[in-house]
Amino acid sequence: MGQITHELVLEVLDGCGQSALQEASRLGFARLVGPTELTLNSSDLDAVRSLRRVVAASSSLTVPARRPRELLETSVQQRLGELLEDIRRQRPRLRFHGLRLEAAGAHTPDMRRLAAAMADLAGVPVDEEGDLVVRVRRGAPPGTWQVLLRTTPRPLSTRAWRTVDYPGAVNATIAATVLDQLEVGPEDSVLDMTCGSGTFLVEQLHVEAPARAVGVDLDPSAIDAARAHQRAARRKGQVEWVAADVLEAPLEPGFTRLLTNPPWGTLHGEHDSNEQLLADLLRRAAELAAPEARLGVLTHEITRMHRVLEEAASGWRLLREHRFFQKGHHPRLFLLERG
Repeated sequence: MGQITHELVLEVLDGCGQSALQEASRLGFARLVGPTELTLNSSDLDAVRSLRRVVAASSSLTVPARRPRELLETSVQQRLGELLEDIRRQRPRLRFHGLRLEAAGAHTPDMRRLAAAMADLAGVPVDEEGDLVVRVRRGAPPGTWQVLLRTTPRPLSTRAWRTVDYPGAVNATIAATVLDQLEVGPEDSVLDMTCGSGTFLVEQLHVEAPARAVGVDLDPSAIDAARAHQRAARRKGQVEWVAADVLEAPLEPGFTRLLTNPPWGTLHGEHDSNEQLLADLLRRAAELAAPEARLGVLTHEITRMHRVLEEAASGWRLLREHRFFQKGHHPRLFLLERG
């Protein structure tokens, strides 16, 4: 059997869609169908698994049907079996351990029969915690149903190099999108002022290693985690990890790209003190920045950031704001340029 051209549905976080579209378009015809979903036609599932701005990728099959029970017909099951076999064939060592059906009415008799039939095709048991995620939903146009088979046991946004569970770490697909906005190149000198467990700089190494990369964090355990993550990522490029207060650390100036994801709310501080921290970070960034440098501030403190820009911008000019939406949180990227 030759390679199947998969009709894929790509799940993205709201705010990452355009970056994901640009990335996915390198693999085939891609289209943004909503703020959190793209479609892509591609036969190279290995390349799809490398997408860094996508939360999850699912191979899809749309069937003319009035009711879910029609998905049990032999011809439909045969086509689903071919999709599953192609997923396995392209990554022979990929192993699923259980099938999880996600659908409205998942516990109805028809849906239970469908889950059992698909689990039999995949050679795994039905399991509410299963890693072979199958979604069934009404399709477009009306009068169709769509079956989505996630192509990997874990979401693409779950990075294998994240070996340390560090609280407050930025979502990796958001980090990749922020770096797109900053437009980091091989000639740039990059400073992550509050690097935490290193997500931004490790993500950057997957795209292109900058000429210089420095990550600073006040918490030594965060720096330990960042070093562990860089080792686990096995990417070329050097990063200088510094356990210190970036407001006082003796750093050589001249950075062309700077970024920070400072503490927010009550996770690592208080709202009022965080406003002062934002002002201090802008001031310190100005001291360390090269002329015409760019600074990205990813923060949930939207009102306070606006106030800081009005009262204590320290010579930074706002280029644009970019909104993200993630599980009830609404972080925003403020992209600034040094005058």
